[in-house]
Amino acid sequence: MTTLHQDYWQEDIHVNRTQYAYLMLQAKNKYAIMSRGTGKSFIVGAEVDENVRIMPRGITTIAQATIGQALTKTLPSTFKMLEMLGYKPYDYETHTGDYVVCKRPPESFIRPYEHIMQFDHVISFSNGHCLYVLTQEGSSRGPNADFNITDEALTINKEKFDQEVAPTNRGNECIFGKRAEHPIVKHHGNAFLSSMPYTSQQKWLLSPAEYYEKERGIPLFQRWNRLVQVQMQMIEAYIANDKPLFRDLWNETVRMRRELTPFVSKDSTLFILGSVFDNIENLGMSYIVNQYRVMDKLSFMVEILNFVLDKVDHCYYKLDDRHLYYNATNDSYLRDFAENNDYNWQDLAQVQDSRADIDCDPTQPLEISTDWGSAASFLSVGQERLFDFSAKLISQTPIDCTINEFYVKRDDETDTEVNALADKFLVYYEHHACKRVTLYRDRYGDAKRANSKKSYNELFVERLQRFGWEVEQRVHPGMEPPQHEKFLLWTYILSETDARFPRVRFNATRCRHTLISMQNTRVVEDSQGRFAKDKSSERKQSILPEDATHFGDCVDKRIWTKYYTRLRGLNSTFVDGRV
Repeated sequence: MTTLHQDYWQEDIHVNRTQYAYLMLQAKNKYAIMSRGTGKSFIVGAEVDENVRIMPRGITTIAQATIGQALTKTLPSTFKMLEMLGYKPYDYETHTGDYVVCKRPPESFIRPYEHIMQFDHVISFSNGHCLYVLTQEGSSRGPNADFNITDEALTINKEKFDQEVAPTNRGNECIFGKRAEHPIVKHHGNAFLSSMPYTSQQKWLLSPAEYYEKERGIPLFQRWNRLVQVQMQMIEAYIANDKPLFRDLWNETVRMRRELTPFVSKDSTLFILGSVFDNIENLGMSYIVNQYRVMDKLSFMVEILNFVLDKVDHCYYKLDDRHLYYNATNDSYLRDFAENNDYNWQDLAQVQDSRADIDCDPTQPLEISTDWGSAASFLSVGQERLFDFSAKLISQTPIDCTINEFYVKRDDETDTEVNALADKFLVYYEHHACKRVTLYRDRYGDAKRANSKKSYNELFVERLQRFGWEVEQRVHPGMEPPQHEKFLLWTYILSETDARFPRVRFNATRCRHTLISMQNTRVVEDSQGRFAKDKSSERKQSILPEDATHFGDCVDKRIWTKYYTRLRGLNSTFVDGRV
């Protein structure tokens, strides 16, 4: 309901538990690690609205990895929230509206205290407040600012942020800061919002939570993961229609959640964890169950329940180095798209195809590999490039890039999942000019199914061919790549100490679950000293599903088939621990 009484506007908006705690607890620096469906976009919009109201003529920086990320991810959801509050884009014909995007504002708009010459990265509000978009791939230095918001903070380079963005957060101390007549607590603060970090370089987002244990003796992450495990059991009880068990588990989660009530630290830091269950009044149990059914369990635990990923001891893949990951949005395409569509936030939010990926060369073939699992099926996409997207340097030798991933949950023994997986690929790469792929086959996909005359691989290839794709098939020797030799191959590749082996890179934005899978796969050693993947579901301090290794298996098939012959002539029974 919206009402207007003389000089003020009242808007009734319902907030969930995590949003309420975030908005009500005042702190200089706030960290919100929230799962999908929890309402991060609401919080970003609420932060912007508050800054516009309490700091007129001030500047809020929006720090992002790329301008494309800001235009397609953060800003559309932010302005959807602001429009709920009554904000409207400025209309140059009627001379009405509250903001203009990436252009010089009209003369009727008040100007900010800080003088701004260029407005290519600026969203101006009528009261003089500005949002200044800072990107780590372009405009990373802006004017003196009063507050910073970083959405999807796990995608930024923290070291670069500290060097370039943090120093700009220093404006208007006498107007809004400690020396002002009415100081604002949040002035010169930061809001970091993100989904759960999944690489070692992103763990800085979790370190602020240490105050829970230091100040109140609460081992936050350990208790949170126990809560997630109980929630998983509760979902299974709901699906089994075991009402007494569901009720008991529900009550237990309520009790456990109360023990994790957020609070502000002594140095004015707020750290909050939130999952989909905090927003169940808006989404309903049916949404959660549906996600549980269509997602593999590891992805569900991380994406929906916000499971905290600890570092696996003795990891099969040595992926600790920053140079292996990169973000690669096609900022030129997205900026042109935004300008051509007059910064229509709804249209920008729908940009979901390969034209937005700068690491995808549309003139060259793609490489794909599948893993037909017992619970879900997975597809990995790769392409060789003469460019290192992590170092941003031209390469004289091809670099093997894993650029995308897809998966579907298996409901029954039909070809439906084959079509569903193929269709996800076909839709995303509809505009890919070179309709050629090399398919690295999953041997288990060659087996005939009881209810079909054709195998999964045959059905999959036919589906691609039906939509105009030329498919070249390659297969590795044996049913599965041998675990010991594959471990050695990955060790040589990831060490980058032997020129006979390729360099590999991973799109950290598109291949999130691949990296989660690979970094949560343990290596075990048998009695003969041979290495293998640990396929069990056991893991220190937590229980991960067995399908945690599937995306890694999917990438393995392509890498092993392409490069296993390079192990020949090497002493493959031993690898120096320093390699």
